[in-house]
Amino acid sequence: MAQMIAVRRLAALLINTHRCQFLPASANIASSTTNQRQENRKEEVNNEPIKYFGSQASRWTAQRSREGPKGQDIPWFQPYVVNFSVAVFLIYFCILREENDIDEGLGRSLFEHVPGLEEKQLILSYHYNKENGLPTLDIENRMKELGMNFEAAN
Repeated sequence: MAQMIAVRRLAALLINTHRCQFLPASANIASSTTNQRQENRKEEVNNEPIKYFGSQASRWTAQRSREGPKGQDIPWFQPYVVNFSVAVFLIYFCILREENDIDEGLGRSLFEHVPGLEEKQLILSYHYNKENGLPTLDIENRMKELGMNFEAAN
């Protein structure tokens, strides 16, 4: 009995809240004060907590939430249309489309986009390798290619 009253109270609250969203602001205020009065009367009648176990909510599964409403019909050809659309999209963007300036820019190294980044990275790598006893020959060779001196790294 208490469960049915609690379910009815929640259903009425949801219905009233749903209806108020579509009314003009003045009607919404008036209906909200009326709803508050009705809720206060209902709360006076039943102040017991809503019981979860044994209610319909305890038997609800996550799969039912993911599936959506039961009456929703999906046409038999929908998966074929979606797969065909994705295939056409991938063929165009991966095979047929010509590269533009942005694509060529993405193919360049980050060191070409940010000036001074490679030098900083080499200095940090040089110090790290020196402190940890790792070989620094490759880093020193690259520094020579860039025209950096070892005093700047120390």
